[in-house]
Amino acid sequence: MSNAAGPYQVEHRLVGDETRWVAIRARGAEWSYLTPVEAADLGRQWVERYGGKTDDTKPARATMTVAGT
Repeated sequence: MSNAAGPYQVEHRLVGDETRWVAIRARGAEWSYLTPVEAADLGRQWVERYGGKTDDTKPARATMTVAGT
């Protein structure tokens, strides 16, 4: 299961106690699965490019749901 955080959803999958995949989906598109390193790198790139805010007063926020396998 995943949670919506604005127009996108994020979830991560655990194998044992370790995150193996981070998934993101925007506006009902197919899920894109990334390794945790790729997801962190993408997040850094987005913050550098677009900033960390959704408007001038609120910081951007994503929620994650753990899906065990």
